[in-house]
Amino acid sequence: MQVTLRHAGRSEVSFDCAADDTVLVAARRAGVTLHVACEQGGCGACRARVVQGTVHYPLPASSRWLDEGSGSEDYTLLCRAAPTSALIVETAHPWRLRESAPLSRILSG
Repeated sequence: MQVTLRHAGRSEVSFDCAADDTVLVAARRAGVTLHVACEQGGCGACRARVVQGTVHYPLPASSRWLDEGSGSEDYTLLCRAAPTSALIVETAHPWRLRESAPLSRILSG
């Protein structure tokens, strides 16, 4: 499944997510660092609004963070959610792209 992240004032970023991976795991694999804290579905730091697509929760997630706002179908916790279709989400916090520098440049300082 393809996951696309949106955040106000930033270009979108997209990456692939395997059916058995959470969005957080797939993002890390793609070099995208998301705003997270507990990574257990309990703190809401990774909460995002679903613009398009659907998710399921193979691991427990707090309904507290999913029920706020305009309805539980509109929000997801990226640390626990696994997409069941192509997914577009709007994040509350900006993400970072891991710098992809050649090892020689990193070692030379």
